[in-house]
Amino acid sequence: MTWPAKLTAILFLVLTIATSCEDPSNIGLELDPDNNQIGVFYQEISLSATVVLQDSLSTTNSGVLVYGNEESDFFGKTESIGYSRLFFNRDIARPKENAVLDSVKFLFNMREVLTADTINPKTIHVHLLTEQIQDINYYNFSSVAYEPTPSFSATFDFTDRQDTIVSTKVDNALTQEIFTELKDGRYFQDIFSFREFLPGLAFKAEEGENVGFGTVVGNNTGFIFYFKNEGDTVSRAYPIATGINFNLARHFSQVINDPTGTPIEVVTEPTISYDLGQYAGGKSTFGMYVKLDMSPLDEFLDTLVNANFNQVTLEMGPVINYSPNRLPPQFHIMFFTNETNEVLFRTDGLPMAVQPDGRVQVDPNTSEPIYSDQPALLSFVKNEKTYKQFITSHINALYRKKMVRRDFLLYPAVSTQDRNFIQSLEDYVVDQNTIKLKIFYSRSRSL
Repeated sequence: MTWPAKLTAILFLVLTIATSCEDPSNIGLELDPDNNQIGVFYQEISLSATVVLQDSLSTTNSGVLVYGNEESDFFGKTESIGYSRLFFNRDIARPKENAVLDSVKFLFNMREVLTADTINPKTIHVHLLTEQIQDINYYNFSSVAYEPTPSFSATFDFTDRQDTIVSTKVDNALTQEIFTELKDGRYFQDIFSFREFLPGLAFKAEEGENVGFGTVVGNNTGFIFYFKNEGDTVSRAYPIATGINFNLARHFSQVINDPTGTPIEVVTEPTISYDLGQYAGGKSTFGMYVKLDMSPLDEFLDTLVNANFNQVTLEMGPVINYSPNRLPPQFHIMFFTNETNEVLFRTDGLPMAVQPDGRVQVDPNTSEPIYSDQPALLSFVKNEKTYKQFITSHINALYRKKMVRRDFLLYPAVSTQDRNFIQSLEDYVVDQNTIKLKIFYSRSRSL
C-alpha cells in the first residue's frame, strides 16, 4: 500500500472535529499591563507558500462520487468523472414473468453541489460502463471505459438546497432491458453474472456549467424499478443501486485537468514545490496542496532569550475566489514536511502534524512529534473569508528545542466521518502577502 493510501485510511479516523472547533477569532489574549515583571511583545512574521502536486492519490471507495466540469483563472479546466459498480438486492423478490413495469426512477444522493451559480439548473449525465471495475486500487488519474453517449441525463434546480436527494424518471432501452432480465433472472443469480450484464455507471457533468458534484454512494443513489405482478393493486419496488444497506459498491473518481494559460501550467511534476508568484492555492481530489515555508521562524527564535509564547496565530487569507455558494475547504490538517514535499511519518508509520494548543506536542518516549487522531486544524472563518488557527504550543516546543522546525503541508481535512480530501472538488486561492504568523510573547525582566 502506498503512503497516500495509508494516509487516506488515517484521515478517516478524524471524526466530528468540526463540531468541537472554536473559532480562533473569538478567543482573546488577556494581558496585564500593570505587571512590571513580564514584558509583552508583538511580532508579525510573513510566510511564503508554494504548491505541490500529490503523487498517486487513491480515490477508491471514498464513499462519494466526485464529478464535475469547472473552469477558473487559477486552476484552468477541470473535469472529474465518478465510476461505480451496482448492486442488486437478493432479499427482495424479483418481478414475476408476467409483471408489468410501471416506471423507473434514478436517485442521486447529493452531498454537495459546488458552484457560484445556483440560479441556473445543472445537468448530470449517466453513462453505462463497457469495462468492469476490478478489485484493485484506483487513483485520481485512473479510468475505465464507458459508452460515449449518456444512457440518460437529468437537469436539477439546486437554488434552495445543494445537499438533498433528487430523482429523475428514466424510460429508455436500458431500463427496458434491465427489467426484462430482472424477470428472466439469468443475470441475477450471482454478482459475477450481474456485473457481466451491468458493469456499472459513469457520472459526468455538463461542460460549461462550471459545477462540481459530490454524490454519496449507497441505497439512495441508483435505480428503483416500480412494477406490478399479476393481481397486484399497488406497485412493488426493486432497487439496483450503488449500495445495498451498508454494503457500498466499489467506486472511484477521476480528475482531468488542463491548466493551459494559468499559473499552475508550470506545475508538471508531482512532489516538486512550485513558486507561483503572488498567489498559491489548493484543490481537493485533483491533489494540489499548499506548502508553507516556516523557515522565517528560525532567525526570529534565535534572537529571543527567556521568552514564552502567549498566543501565536497562523492566518492565511482572505480567500480571493470566495463565493457564498461555493465554499473552500473548511479545514486543513497542518502536516509536517521538508524538502521531499511529502507528508513526514514517524518511525511507527503514523503521520506528523501540528497538535492543538494546550496539548502535548512531543512524544515523551520517542522524542518525535506526537500523534493523535485529532490534530490541529487550520479553520476557515466564514465571515472573514480567512483561515486561522492557534499554534502557540507548537511554537513553544520549537523554541525550547523539543522538536525541530518543519514546513507545513496543508491537506483539506476530515470534518465528519464521511467527508475528506478525496470527496470534493473544493478549492481556494490566497495572496501570499496575507500568510502571516501573529505572535504575542513575554520576556522575563531582570530585577
